[in-house]
Amino acid sequence: MKKALLIVVLCATVCGLAFAGQPKKFTVGHIQATEQAFHQALLKFQEYVEKESNGSIQVEIFPNSQLGNALTQISSVRMGTLTAFVDGVGWYGQLLGDYYLPATAYAIKNWEAYAEVMEGEIGNEMAEQLRKQFGLRVLNQDWMRLPRNVLAIRPINTVADLQGLKLRVPELKSYIVPWRDMGTSPTPIAFAEVYLALQQRVAEGLECPIDTMYLQRLHEVAKFLIMTKHQMETGNFVMNDAFYNSLTAEEKKIVEDGARLAAEYNNELCVENETVYLKRMLDEGVTVIEVDINEFYNKAKDSPAKLEEEGTWTKGLAARVAAINDKH
Repeated sequence: MKKALLIVVLCATVCGLAFAGQPKKFTVGHIQATEQAFHQALLKFQEYVEKESNGSIQVEIFPNSQLGNALTQISSVRMGTLTAFVDGVGWYGQLLGDYYLPATAYAIKNWEAYAEVMEGEIGNEMAEQLRKQFGLRVLNQDWMRLPRNVLAIRPINTVADLQGLKLRVPELKSYIVPWRDMGTSPTPIAFAEVYLALQQRVAEGLECPIDTMYLQRLHEVAKFLIMTKHQMETGNFVMNDAFYNSLTAEEKKIVEDGARLAAEYNNELCVENETVYLKRMLDEGVTVIEVDINEFYNKAKDSPAKLEEEGTWTKGLAARVAAINDKH
């Protein structure tokens, strides 16, 4: 009897040690193509974290909406079935309304202003609320994305040409309202379905960065690129807070440093990629149309105030962001 008990105890001890020795699996998802900067930067994150942790953290990346659309993946991070998600900050407006503002057309002036908003006092406040209310820890949120422009099946030279255009937008209020104010018919469609929607004319255009347009081959079914430069929304690296707290102090630092290195690499790639992808699109038959951005801005400039009045985000946030715009 004693011998049998000893065997059970020994087995439990060995099994426990084996379990404790297993690497912590860090799964991270995104909705972009593997050629895009976000994915390439996450490969750097993977390499750094696995090397610096001596294998105690194993990173697995799921690109190209493999784990569902953005909102599905964010929900998975909240539940802990996915460790982290990387994409535009605007998705978190569904949880915390203040995140809608940086995802609103023409609400923030340029990349420098975006970086100051998202990595400064305002962004830190927003990140802390995500952690407290939803168990989502923001590692950083200044992942550069190329300016968002419009790709359409017909030429758009003025705001008047936008009228009635079935424009695919993300399923976010901050996208829908300004584009409705500019005269389009905003059409929320899952990103994975956009190519077919354009091909079948369920949508007549979309707005997104040039690299996304090219790598998803959207220019094959929509040949007019309109340089509206209406949004330079940053991306963020968000992870499950409980998982973060399960890490050792050393592992936490490795993950944080890895996320910072990844963001910096992403930003370098973005600067390089804009010229490259624009040239490729021109070479493949896309017509580029330069527009009077002020005309478009004037049609959308009241949208942030309207969204704030409706309670979309905290009262006074638009004014705080406007003050940052004035500095840039």
